[in-house]
Amino acid sequence: MEESKWVRESLKEMLKRSEVGKRFCWTIFFVFIYVFGSKISLPFVDLSKALRLNEGTTTGLQLSSAVMGGNLRGMSIFSIGLSPWMSSMILWRMFTVSKRFNLEKTSTEIVERRKMYVTLALAIVQSLAVAMYLPLKTGLNPGLVIAVNTMIMVAGAFFLVWLSDLNAALGLGSSVVIMMAGMVMYLPEDVMQTLSSVNNIPEIAYVLGVIFILIFVYVAVLVEYSKYQIPVNKLGIHNNLKSYTFLDIKLNPAGGMPFMYAMTLVSIPQYAMLLILSMDSNAKWAARLAKHLVMGDPIWILLYILMIALLSFAFAFVNVNGEEIADKMMKASEYIDHVYPGADTRRYINKIVLRLTVFGTLYLILFTALPFSLLLWDKDLLRLTMVPGTFLMFVGMIYNIREEIRALRVNQRYTRIF
Repeated sequence: MEESKWVRESLKEMLKRSEVGKRFCWTIFFVFIYVFGSKISLPFVDLSKALRLNEGTTTGLQLSSAVMGGNLRGMSIFSIGLSPWMSSMILWRMFTVSKRFNLEKTSTEIVERRKMYVTLALAIVQSLAVAMYLPLKTGLNPGLVIAVNTMIMVAGAFFLVWLSDLNAALGLGSSVVIMMAGMVMYLPEDVMQTLSSVNNIPEIAYVLGVIFILIFVYVAVLVEYSKYQIPVNKLGIHNNLKSYTFLDIKLNPAGGMPFMYAMTLVSIPQYAMLLILSMDSNAKWAARLAKHLVMGDPIWILLYILMIALLSFAFAFVNVNGEEIADKMMKASEYIDHVYPGADTRRYINKIVLRLTVFGTLYLILFTALPFSLLLWDKDLLRLTMVPGTFLMFVGMIYNIREEIRALRVNQRYTRIF
C-alpha cells in the first residue's frame, strides 16, 4: 500500500516538473474528448441504415471524412471533422501567394476572422450535403430536422477547430493528433473486414504482403528522417573544432501532409454535386460529375494524383522558403561556399528544394496515390488502399512530436540558480 502511494506521488511530482508530461496528459485528455464526441450520433437518425447513397459514394465520403478527423460512418456530431478548416487554410494560402490581394500586410486578427468565414461557408455546404442524405427516423418536419442536423455538424466542426487550437497551445502534435485519432479509430476494423471479404487468397500473397509492408515501413521512416545538408559558413567565427554548420532540408520537403489535404480538397466538389442533386434531382450534369468523383473512379484517381503533385510543390516551398532563408542568412552574416549572398543564395536553395520536391512528389504518388489503382480491379479493397497514406501521416506526426519534445527538453535544461 505504501509502495503504490509512493509511486503515485512520484508520478504526480514528475508531471508537475515535466513540461512534456503535462502536454502529454493534455493531449490524452483532448483525444478522449474527441473520441467521446465522435460517439454522439446526430438526432433523429436511423443508425441501422447508411447514407441514402450508393455504397461506393458512402464509403468514399466516410474515408475522406475520417482523414480529417470526421466520423461520418457513425453519423456523429463530428461527421465532417476538420475538413472545412483545413480546406480554408489551403484556399487562403493560395490567395496569399498572389501579390494582387496585398494580404501579407493584413493584421493577424483580420486574417484569422476571414479564415473562419471561409471555414463557415465550407462547413455549411458539407454539412447540408450530408444532412440531405441522412436516413431519418422521426415524424417531425424533414426540413426542420435537416436544418438542426446541419447546424449541429457545423458546430461540431468549429468545436474541433477550438479543440485543435487548445491542443496546439497545451498539448503535443497540434491538430494532426485529432485527425490521426479519427483515422486510427476504425483502421484495424477496416483492414480485417477487407481481408475477410476477399476470398481464396493464396498463402504466397500473405508472404508478399508482409515483405511489402516491411519494405514500405523501412522506406517511409528512412525518407521521413533523411535530410539534405548544405554547409553554411559564418563571418567572424574561427573554430578549429567545427568550421561550418548545416542548413537541413528534408528529403521530402512537403512531408505527408499532401495526402491529407488532397483527400479533403478532392471531396469538396463531390459534396457540392450531392447538394445540387438533393435540390434538383434532374440535374444530369451534376449526377455525371458526382459519379466520376466517387473515390476509386479513374477520373477521381487522376484528379487525386494531380492534387498530390500540386500540394507537394506548394508545401515544399512553403516549408522551405528560399527567399526568407536567404534574407536571414544575409542579416546573420552567413553564406554558402561559392554562392553570393542574397538573390544567388535564394536561387541556389530553391533549385535544391525543386530537385528534392520532384523526388518527394514521385514518392508520395507511389505510396499514396498508386494504391488506389487497385480499385480498378476490385472495389472491395477501398479501405485497404487508405493504409499507406495513413501510415505516412502517422510517421510525420511522430517526427513532429519528437522534434517538439526535443525543443521542450532543451528549454528545461536551464534552471534557476537561486
